[in-house]
Amino acid sequence: MKNQSIKLLCAAFAVVLSSSVHAVAQSQYSWLDDKPLPSWSERSREILQTKKIAQSELARCRTVIRPATLPVDRLLTKYNWTLVGDAQVFGKTIAVTVAQGFDGMCRPLGFQALVFVGNLVAGTLSPGPMDSRTDGSLINVKLLSETSLVADYIRYKGTDALCCPSKINRVTFKIERDGRNWLLKPDFITEAAYSISAAKETSDAAALTETVWRWESLQTPVEKITVPNPANYTLELTADGKARILADCNRGNGTYKLDGQSLRFSAFATTRMACAPGSLDSRFLQSLDAARIYKIEGDALYIDLVADSGTMKFVTANG
Repeated sequence: MKNQSIKLLCAAFAVVLSSSVHAVAQSQYSWLDDKPLPSWSERSREILQTKKIAQSELARCRTVIRPATLPVDRLLTKYNWTLVGDAQVFGKTIAVTVAQGFDGMCRPLGFQALVFVGNLVAGTLSPGPMDSRTDGSLINVKLLSETSLVADYIRYKGTDALCCPSKINRVTFKIERDGRNWLLKPDFITEAAYSISAAKETSDAAALTETVWRWESLQTPVEKITVPNPANYTLELTADGKARILADCNRGNGTYKLDGQSLRFSAFATTRMACAPGSLDSRFLQSLDAARIYKIEGDALYIDLVADSGTMKFVTANG
């Protein structure tokens, strides 16, 4: 029996216990620090009704929402849960993810992961709802068999930037018979430094310098800017650390520095033509100056800006 992944894009399901549980989940306390690990799924495996996310929010974040394809998906949507992330199936065991909302960058808020055996709830992967980019939030789930899975949680120290938590806790869960039902229980925990594999860093760095990138959009917590003509705003990086840009009617040169997934630009020297009204040349340059973290997904380059202030999206000139 193989683990199958039902695609589309991000995090998890929640049995909403109460607002106080949610507050605890976002405080400095974390169940991941308890020894032994607590077991919470015995208390409630009931699917509770939640408030439906506003249609405008669903439309804004439609690219991270997964359509209902499984029987358990349709069960959850009846209770107004919004499906996000990959659903995993291993035999009769299914791990599904849902959210109660989204932040300005369409990352899930109030999310949880729910594990079913058949159509019965075995438990959740956290005692309460989680928010993206907070201590103890879930970032990865993998079903190993019908009766076991592993889940990864990011851990922040007070001095960690949002992009870069200090470590990951990996928890192994068991799924055991519990009368007529099944019960999900945390078994043991391991710890590792948070890092992106060297192979991924190397391949991303190579891809970064092998194309001309066209600026397609800027998503901030308060707005989304879609670039009318991406060919007028380009970024080209060379392997020797130089950066060339086209900012509408102006051209420029500068330098850049990579450190893992960190990307920083030095000030660009550009021509100073007065571009036509409505030009995004200044916004383009300001955003590049605020660049901090990059990632490549297929033919797209994403650059996160300082202090979680936005994300630039680029596509390859051939994309």
